[in-house]
Amino acid sequence: MLKISSEETTDGLAIKLAGRLAGAWVDELERVWYERAPKAVGRQIIVDLSEVTFVDAEGKKLLAWMFRQGADFRASGCMTRCIVEEVKQAAQTC
Repeated sequence: MLKISSEETTDGLAIKLAGRLAGAWVDELERVWYERAPKAVGRQIIVDLSEVTFVDAEGKKLLAWMFRQGADFRASGCMTRCIVEEVKQAAQTC
């Protein structure tokens, strides 16, 4: 299960995730991205992964694509920081 919340801020858009980014939840995050990101054109988009407990391969691919589209990530804890580094490296090699 994944909880996705988004909030317009004065700086841009914040998307907060909590739970497992896997399976059908990857598609749901992509849907939220397409719905919300166009409203933040020219502003910062932060994806907060601080409360994510697992990311599958498809979730990592989506995060890498989001990074290439201009998203930045917030992470806490060893696992999520490691995932962010892996995603950023994958995004740069594509």
